[in-house]
Amino acid sequence: MHSYTESLRHQLRETSVEVLELAPPYVATHLMGDQQAADPRAMPLEEFIPEVIEILTTRTGAAEILVNRVEPLRFSAVGGPEKYAGVFQELNAMMH
Repeated sequence: MHSYTESLRHQLRETSVEVLELAPPYVATHLMGDQQAADPRAMPLEEFIPEVIEILTTRTGAAEILVNRVEPLRFSAVGGPEKYAGVFQELNAMMH
């Protein structure tokens, strides 16, 4: 999705269309059922929404809307293959 958004933003760069990418972390909602809404590992929705609104209103021109809690996921590959593999393992362990 990130690559698609970047490509779309590039293709529309000379138009009036603004392409923003909102990359949420694991958020406590009922989207995937009651278990997700009650999961203590999920970011509470009442914390997520105000942080997104703050970014949108204070960081004009930001192409990526990333709350603090999602940054370790978004930038896991920057830490190298070991860092990425660790984050991958951690996320998949949550699914069991």
